[in-house]
Amino acid sequence: MNTGEIKDYIREHFGRVGIPTTMVDLYLSAGRTKIEQTGNYWWMAVGSPATWNLTIDDGDYTIAAAGDVAITNFKDVRALHYKLSTATQWEEVLLGPESKPELDLMYADGTDGPPERAVIENETLYIYPQDPQVAYNMRMYFYRYTSMLANTETDTLTREFPLALIYSALQQGYEMELKDFQSASYWSKLLGGEPFGSGGQITVMRRENLKRGWHDKVELVPRVGPNNWHSQRRLDNLKIYMR
Repeated sequence: MNTGEIKDYIREHFGRVGIPTTMVDLYLSAGRTKIEQTGNYWWMAVGSPATWNLTIDDGDYTIAAAGDVAITNFKDVRALHYKLSTATQWEEVLLGPESKPELDLMYADGTDGPPERAVIENETLYIYPQDPQVAYNMRMYFYRYTSMLANTETDTLTREFPLALIYSALQQGYEMELKDFQSASYWSKLLGGEPFGSGGQITVMRRENLKRGWHDKVELVPRVGPNNWHSQRRLDNLKIYMR
């Protein structure tokens, strides 16, 4: 289905003139956002990375349309890399699983060096060590929230999962327009997935996402051995107890 056909489908549930087009647009837009909040789906992955340079003695960078890292509708990070301006090979910066307070503790000694770890809190990217002395080149691969298209256009969500959009929009329409909470609950169950419950269209989308290998990837990384991770700091190898 294209966007216009999806709107017609939704209008039929309210009668052809029973719901303003402006409200249909709002319900569809909000429904798309709700769907995309349930996972990092392959159609949300942006192919071209965001690039910038670190500022000396500055480890904090806002992520926004007019921020230090210029990204609109940012959702999540896929990968973060750095390199010297004279280098040709990029190195990975580890994101998580530690929180900012944990990383602040790990790097409390103020040691300088190349980027090792990073965390995002409140749309701000914190890179550690926090006081870089070199303006390293940075690049970030990321996921972005998508927007509804014009009536005659299609994208992955409208083409492959139109029912997910329809169910999500109807859930909001029955709740907001008609104040029919029982029917709204029915459409939520058909949509499925968190925060809607289990099963339904969200489960179908997540299954396809797993098949494509973009999400829920399990990586087992040794903490010792011939790799460069063992030299990086972790809370479990910091000597914080004295005997």
